[in-house]
Amino acid sequence: MPENTDAGYLSMNRPPNTRRQTPMTSPSQDPASTTIRSTPPRLFLLAFHLGLFSVSNGLHAADPLRGQPLQPDVAAASEEAEQAVASIRIPDGWSIDLFAAEPKVANIVAMTVDPHGQVYVCESYRQSRGVTDNRAHDEPWLLADLAARTVQDRIDYHHRLLGDAAITYAQHDDRIRRLTDNNGDGRADLSEVIANGFNGIEEGTGAGILVRGDTLYYTCIPRLWRFDDANGDGQFESKKALSDGYGVRVAFRGHDLHGIIKGPDGRLYFSIGDRGYHITTAEGKVLSNPAVGAVFRCEEDGSNLEVFCNGLRNPQELACNDLGDWFTVDNNSDSGDKARIVHLLQGGDSGWRMYYQYLPDRGPFNREKIWHPYHNEQPAYLNPPVTNFTDGPSGLAFYPGTGFGDALKDKFLICDFRGGPANSGVRSFELATNGATYRLDADDQPIWQVLATDIEFGPDGSIYVSDWVDGWEGLGKGRIYRITSDQQDQDLTRQVADLLAADWSKRDADKLVADLAHVDRRVRLEAQWELADRQSVDRLVAVIGDQSAERIARIHASWGLEEILRHSPDDDALRQQVWKATRQWLQDKDGVLRAAAVKFAGETGDRESSSRLVDLLADPSPRVRYFAAMALSQMKIPGGFAGVVVMLEKNANKDPALRHAGVMFLANAVDPNKVTSLAKHPSVAVRRAAVVALRRMRSERVTDFLNDADPLVVTEAARAIYDAPIPVALMPLAERIAHPMTDPALVRRVLAANYRIGGARQAESLAQYASDETAATDMRIEALQMLAAWGRPDPRDRVLNDYRPISPRLPKIAADALRPHVDRMLKSHPEIRDQAIKSASQLGIQQIAPELARRIQDTGRSDDQRASALLALARLDSQQAVRIATEIPDEPAGRINEAALEVLSRHAAKKSVPRFIEATKSSSMKVRQQAWDALASLNDPTAAEAVRDAVDRYLAGQLDAVVELNVLEAARKRLPPDQTALIDQHIESLQSDEPLAPWWSARDGGDAQLGRRLFFEKTELSCVRCHKVDRTGGEVGPELTDIGRTKDRRYLLEAICLPDAQIAKGFETTVVADIDGHVHTGIVVSETDESLVILGADGRRTVLHPDDIEFRKKGKSSMPADLTQSMTMRELRDLVAYLSTLEAVEDPDRIE
Repeated sequence: MPENTDAGYLSMNRPPNTRRQTPMTSPSQDPASTTIRSTPPRLFLLAFHLGLFSVSNGLHAADPLRGQPLQPDVAAASEEAEQAVASIRIPDGWSIDLFAAEPKVANIVAMTVDPHGQVYVCESYRQSRGVTDNRAHDEPWLLADLAARTVQDRIDYHHRLLGDAAITYAQHDDRIRRLTDNNGDGRADLSEVIANGFNGIEEGTGAGILVRGDTLYYTCIPRLWRFDDANGDGQFESKKALSDGYGVRVAFRGHDLHGIIKGPDGRLYFSIGDRGYHITTAEGKVLSNPAVGAVFRCEEDGSNLEVFCNGLRNPQELACNDLGDWFTVDNNSDSGDKARIVHLLQGGDSGWRMYYQYLPDRGPFNREKIWHPYHNEQPAYLNPPVTNFTDGPSGLAFYPGTGFGDALKDKFLICDFRGGPANSGVRSFELATNGATYRLDADDQPIWQVLATDIEFGPDGSIYVSDWVDGWEGLGKGRIYRITSDQQDQDLTRQVADLLAADWSKRDADKLVADLAHVDRRVRLEAQWELADRQSVDRLVAVIGDQSAERIARIHASWGLEEILRHSPDDDALRQQVWKATRQWLQDKDGVLRAAAVKFAGETGDRESSSRLVDLLADPSPRVRYFAAMALSQMKIPGGFAGVVVMLEKNANKDPALRHAGVMFLANAVDPNKVTSLAKHPSVAVRRAAVVALRRMRSERVTDFLNDADPLVVTEAARAIYDAPIPVALMPLAERIAHPMTDPALVRRVLAANYRIGGARQAESLAQYASDETAATDMRIEALQMLAAWGRPDPRDRVLNDYRPISPRLPKIAADALRPHVDRMLKSHPEIRDQAIKSASQLGIQQIAPELARRIQDTGRSDDQRASALLALARLDSQQAVRIATEIPDEPAGRINEAALEVLSRHAAKKSVPRFIEATKSSSMKVRQQAWDALASLNDPTAAEAVRDAVDRYLAGQLDAVVELNVLEAARKRLPPDQTALIDQHIESLQSDEPLAPWWSARDGGDAQLGRRLFFEKTELSCVRCHKVDRTGGEVGPELTDIGRTKDRRYLLEAICLPDAQIAKGFETTVVADIDGHVHTGIVVSETDESLVILGADGRRTVLHPDDIEFRKKGKSSMPADLTQSMTMRELRDLVAYLSTLEAVEDPDRIE
């Protein structure tokens, strides 16, 4: 790839492996001022052309429009940051101080703290200004994104759809900044931009950073970057893309390349959100999946890149416990589902697919309860979450062991980012073993009321927390807080700090061995990695064999040995030496150590230990059994078949980790035919595992399970064939339609298989199914809709929403198939009857026209039945439909009148103007609105005059509020500019007294049913992500179950359009200075004319009289301020209408 010549360079003002030595602030320099060091662009380009930077030799996607980015807008220094410190809630015995704030730092996405206490920060200035989001674009954009398979595809469609505007995507950049506390006072006094220019149209948010000695790693879609200081002069002269091809799709903002960390095995681990990847590794292997979030790992030089696990939505950061097990907290899909703690199993699939996001109900993710913790009916291919936890997971860290005593022992800390500080902060959780996986044991909120994006443990025993400050876009502000504990063992903390900052290459070998048992994991890891670098095989083997050694030291020794062997692939003698010395460890009495020994054998490929590994498949410890199956899988030892099958049978699908290990073995070590032989096994759990293994192999032999006696096995086989997909097995799946089916997950895929194959026989099968009175109504409707769409199939799959285009077919095939069944379905219950009429009319089946006419004329039928019949008739015989519509009386008005106006507007508009004008006086609100819409569609002087008269009534304040929006939209379509200017002037005049004037016409007249769909289904709004109605939705914002009972329409409109105007109780932060000079910070509990009650970070309530308040600053709402840009005025009106109906409460005590 052509090197990114605008990405700046890095400087590091310290020699390698020594404590940083930088100049103190000079007496003439303001100690509070910001020192910014960045490379002048011309100097950088000169350095580049002189060859001072190394470049990657691979061919990668890049965009030619990249130019010099604009300088970012960063807020000036103020007292806000100090005041914010006081509002943050921390436990007793902890202290919090401000380490850095704007303008020294801003828009902090992620950070890392190096062994010398320097803080490296990923700053982003591209949110919605280069880093975009599918919610901000239209249908052609979404289709293009779903179709993208490579980063170049994404670049290409950006240019195609954006045109000249594409250049605006490269005007702002992301940056790397370093903060240093030179004088040791606990505050950063030096702020340096050490890399910038990440502003290409192909680039995402820089969201991951790691510093190791003289090397810095940075993740920014589409690349994993490595910067090196090659000569120890403190400058990072070398810059290289270790891999490229991450982020083939746009998806959602924040779903970036992030979380980079060095694992205990010495590899780099990092993650990507569901923007997918298409990467050619250094070894020439292609890693490709455009629809998932994933975890990767590679060596520190970028080699041996592999996918560790996938199926995640947005795993922002990764952390492992002291046993080396990996975890993340994955975000929810904004549909009432919950975020989830995931135990990351190698090769695991957590079930999320990016294209689910654009289904109103998120498709299989919600329908099949993929996000729920383990239960037996879940898909068996799934690695289910440990538990549901948090609402906006971001930064994640595991307590290293020192700095906070035992208060954080064995705990993970996770940032919960909810858009505003009042209800955000840092949660803790502790996990306990549960078979071969884990369960939630305890959780807490130790750091709260801060919009935290990342959390790190410093070498000095402190916690560093980064603060986004407010909102979602970035305000040009940012803070980093430093938190300490009075439980800190000062001597131990100083010892750890000195060790971490020291030159490990000079440490005595005996001390390194002793360090393997240190209380601080960072010390243990550094010692382990140093011993591995020295290839201290004998010392590490001795630790493993020492029964008196600490368990944790022996585990670290095994990790060090594995790294040595991994980096010595051709040294057979060394491998044999190590294996011979460590095999006895497989007999250890400690189950955790036996498991570590088994894992070591598998990772290093000790095939001679395979017989012992097979025996360990029956070990009492589930952890040992898990790693035994995984080891046999890694080494492809088919002799473990019988033992793995017994393990799966005894597990009975109860432990998902053991199931996964068994599946991995069957998929990697066993021939597909032998796996298929398990179709006759008596255990349902074994048969389900076999299906998943065949899915992984993409084997058509999975069809042998389609007629299994157990419905869970059949459905799993259907998922394998349809979702994976396995195209050669699609026909047998389609033929399953002739058998009884009850599971919707199975039925949808069987129907869709017929739809995709698309022959006459498949159309007949769908029609037959649709006419089956014993089948589920919603599935019969689905079959009818498939037939209606036969001739113009949507490129998005009907089950998954994946981009899987189908070639157009002749609609006649579907019409011929449906025709013999129409009469029968017209006698079915209303939902089937209505859909049959609609599908038949769309397919042009004329035989139903007479029946439709009779239904319309039958006043004994319901309005809805007559209306659907009229609309269907209009598709078949528009002239007859117009004649009938003309004869329908104006009153009593109902759904049939709406249908009549629709027919007349489409097929006889010019002749129907008087009818439309008369309908504007209807008793039905919807008829009146539709009449104005009909008039708006006409270029007719009589229609225009009617609109002009209505505008006059609007300006005089006499127009019915429920049609205001329709009239104003009609006016803008049909009246000249000088007349529409009067509307604008009127709105402007109202705005001085009513800030909601621009949206005021949306306060009344909405459709509550449409509003409900917007609330629960419109991805661009994602209301249900933050708000709960009854028992569905998130808890980031206030519950809305009874909002219509307690608030009027003006309040509802204001909450959406101007969310900062009034913030719901319990969600507003404030800073107040009283007349005595005291500053009070916290959440507003209540406010009246007589008092303001504030809940402080310490839990105390402060009551202030308004006359005693000298100064007050309100916090912002976490509700997006630009929400109205994601919906039309009509959608806004419908949403207000829906919210106003939320009055009934099933359980009043449940509402806060």
